[in-house]
Amino acid sequence: MKKILFPNNLRFSRYTIRDLPDGRRSSRESGQILLILVMIIALVITIILTISFTSRTDTQITQLEDEGQKAVNAAEAGIESTLKNNTAIGDLKTLGNLGSSIATGSTTLSALSTNKFTSPKLVSGQAFNAFLGAYTAGSPPTYAPSTANILNICFEGATPPPSLDISLLKNPASSPVVRRYLADPGNNFGGSNKMTVTAGCAADSASSPFSYSVSIPGSEIGTDSTLLVIRVMFASTKIFISQTGLPAQGTTVTSQATSKTGVTKKLQLFQSYPQIPVEFFFTTF
Repeated sequence: MKKILFPNNLRFSRYTIRDLPDGRRSSRESGQILLILVMIIALVITIILTISFTSRTDTQITQLEDEGQKAVNAAEAGIESTLKNNTAIGDLKTLGNLGSSIATGSTTLSALSTNKFTSPKLVSGQAFNAFLGAYTAGSPPTYAPSTANILNICFEGATPPPSLDISLLKNPASSPVVRRYLADPGNNFGGSNKMTVTAGCAADSASSPFSYSVSIPGSEIGTDSTLLVIRVMFASTKIFISQTGLPAQGTTVTSQATSKTGVTKKLQLFQSYPQIPVEFFFTTF
């Protein structure tokens, strides 16, 4: 076999895959660049859509909060006006600028009597006035005759248990009378002239949170009792009162307003009848 010799002026040219003689890129690298561009475009579009969705959501939430606040303001104004005039409002849109910001709204005023009542939480030293005859505001206020039925009083337990100092105000034809009672399950006071305290609260449901109960006979209440003043001592507690014929202890105002975009807010407020300061009945040294 003969060897072929090339002249010295001939040279081999070496080309890489990336660089072709005419300066063009390989098809493989062009495909990679296109893929990267597509991924970058997709990422940018995703970011733009995310920002747009978040912005739109924030705008909707802000609008809902604004509309909800308008409805709340109108409902609160309805409660204030109802309490001031002691009359329910059929159309909250009559309440000036606040009313003009909503689509519909109204209030109801009721003094429901269910023969049962639970007071707010009372701390030691506070008292609650329970009305035994139907109360009518005026100067002076008037009271309907009380009902001569047994009256049950329940209260919560604690360590030490709370004690109740109870005053029963009677207004017979001759002269006012005040009867005093002491419910003392923890024996915080000496002496034996106390009410009989029973565990639990039979007058309430089976799931009652009240730990103790006492009763005042109907014969002692009669038809001339007006007010029961109950002062809490040594621990905080709610007071549960139950009596057949127990009158309403205050008025309940319900106010509902709907904004122009359909956001509805409903508020309810219970306002007890006037509470006489505890200092009028009890003295602390």
